[in-house]
Amino acid sequence: MAKTVEYEGYTIHSTPQYQTDSAQWRLRIVISFKGHQGVRTREFSSEVLYATEQEADIHGATFGQRLIDGKVEGQSVLEMRTEERRAMPRLRVQFRTTFSDSTRLEGSGIMLDLSTGGCRIESPVLMVPGFSLELRIHVPDLDWPLMIEAASLQWVSGQTFGLAFIRIRDAERQRLGQVISDLMEDESTAG
Repeated sequence: MAKTVEYEGYTIHSTPQYQTDSAQWRLRIVISFKGHQGVRTREFSSEVLYATEQEADIHGATFGQRLIDGKVEGQSVLEMRTEERRAMPRLRVQFRTTFSDSTRLEGSGIMLDLSTGGCRIESPVLMVPGFSLELRIHVPDLDWPLMIEAASLQWVSGQTFGLAFIRIRDAERQRLGQVISDLMEDESTAG
């Protein structure tokens, strides 16, 4: 059904997900903002379930407007409007990475750079901005892959695409921070 609404310079795209276990619909929206650096997107969802897809669509649009108005505690879209200033430099890497989305897209590629907030991957898999992916980053010295629960596809250029990390568990965020500080240390001793 997917409903799209323009609001305060943002685009709210509602894409409810059908929950087979409860036979209900979960509210899920993608908010995008077109700025000087292209289109930025973020995905939001709610634990609230609705009886129909239409109901989830309507509530999705309202939820998106409340987010944009800054009325949803703990969540904001303000950073989408700010010019990108990397707090953390992206570090050049070559990590094998596998990814999947909520439908059936699965693929793998090579991560070319990494920061605490995102990464750049090269892969033959055809991508579309706005997708939300789950990532498994295979860092050579780690016992098991780093897990990023949700990363929003920001841009695509040929076989390369950029991702912004949206959702990552605290334990994984700590592991990511350790990998980055190890890489920075390696870089400073090598240079």
